[in-house]
Amino acid sequence: MKTLRNVLFLTLFGLLTIACSKEGDRGPEGPQGIQGETGPAGADGQDGADGAQGEPGEDGEDGATGTANVIFSDWIPSTFDNNIVATGAGIDIEAERLTNDIMNDGVVIVYGRNEELFTGNDIFPLPQVVGNNQHAFRLEKVGTIRITILSTDGSSVGSPYFEKYRYVLIPGGQSSEGNEGPGSLSKQQHLDYAKMSYDEIVAHFNIPK
Repeated sequence: MKTLRNVLFLTLFGLLTIACSKEGDRGPEGPQGIQGETGPAGADGQDGADGAQGEPGEDGEDGATGTANVIFSDWIPSTFDNNIVATGAGIDIEAERLTNDIMNDGVVIVYGRNEELFTGNDIFPLPQVVGNNQHAFRLEKVGTIRITILSTDGSSVGSPYFEKYRYVLIPGGQSSEGNEGPGSLSKQQHLDYAKMSYDEIVAHFNIPK
């Protein structure tokens, strides 16, 4: 009998122990604690050694004077007769670098020069009316500029006024602000060049007089 009681006591004690050791539900999380003070900043590390300086590059070649690709001739003597008895006449001057692109998209300027009359060095852009004659030029084919003289009143031309001619070829895509790539010059650029005097053109494009 005593033994049975001992067995029951041990069994009950074991059940109580198991019940007491069972983990209960987790309680709510407590509030976050106050953040501690920031510690002092660490000392700066030593600066690294400077890198070696590269060797200077070679100087580039000097650029061309004036606006890129502008073409100009020397003064070309006139081959007109000294006394033209007809009401009009024409001569051709060679311009090897006059291309279709320049004819279509660029600017061609032709100047006439008189070395004896008036001031002794009169230079005018064509077309130009002098007395009863109109002096002009045409672009009829690649590589050639046609110079013409036409009487304005139906009389004979007589003695031509200009003794020498010079041309300036400005390819399309060139402007006073620099090269802007391929394409035609704007209408405003054509007008600007046409309004310039000979002295302004040679100064603008750095052309020897």
